[in-house]
Amino acid sequence: MVTITLFDYIQSELIKQGFDEFVDSDGSLVLFDEEFQFMTKILSFDEDVEKIVNQLFNGVSLDKREHDQHFKKSFLYRFLNRQINRQTIESFKVELMATFLVNQNYINTVYSDLDLFITQGQTSESDHLQENDQQSNSGSVTDNRQAYAELPQSNVQLDVDSTVMDYANDNTISRNKQTSDQNTKGKTTSNTKGTNKTYQMENLFKSSGIMEKILNIFDRKCFLQIW
Repeated sequence: MVTITLFDYIQSELIKQGFDEFVDSDGSLVLFDEEFQFMTKILSFDEDVEKIVNQLFNGVSLDKREHDQHFKKSFLYRFLNRQINRQTIESFKVELMATFLVNQNYINTVYSDLDLFITQGQTSESDHLQENDQQSNSGSVTDNRQAYAELPQSNVQLDVDSTVMDYANDNTISRNKQTSDQNTKGKTTSNTKGTNKTYQMENLFKSSGIMEKILNIFDRKCFLQIW
C-alpha cells in the first residue's frame, strides 16, 4: 500500500498557500537558496508549518501552549518521513484525533508533573486561624478599724461594717477598694507552604523514555509499520 508521508502533506499545503521553493515572487530562481526550502520551514516550525500541524489535530491542543508546541514538534520530527496508515488524509486525521484524545490527559500530566516525578516532590499547604476573646472582672475591698479609749467607762462600738466609731479618743478608719475590668481580644492567622524534593538520578533516567512511549502509541495507531 502506497500512502503519503507527513512531509508530502505539509509540502502540498504550503504550495496551496503560495509558497515555492524553486522560484520567488519576483521570478528569480531560488532552487539552491536554503531560506526558501520547505524543509527549512519545517525544521524551524514557523507559523505556517505550526498552523498546518494544528489542522491535522483539528485544532485540539494540550492545556499549555508551550507543552502543546513541544509535543507537536516532537510528533512532526519523529514521523515527518513516515507513511500514514490510511488511504486518505481525512481518515488519517480521524485516527490521529482518536489517539490524541485518548491520551490527552496523560500527556498533560506528563508535562505538568514530570519534575515532581523525577524529584519525588511533595507539596504541602496549611492555613491556621485562631481568635481569642477573653473578659475578666475583679474587685476587692479592705476595711481597717482602730479605736482607743482612756477611760474604762468609755463605750466604743467597733463594727466592721460601719465607718463611724463613737466615744473614742483616737479613731482611725481606712478603707481600700480596688476594681479591675479587663477585656482581651486577639486574632492569629498563619499560612504555611512547603515543597520537599529529593533528586534521584534513577528517576531522571526513567523519565527520558516517557515521551518515546507516548510517540510509540501514535506510531502503531497512525503510521504504516512496513516501509
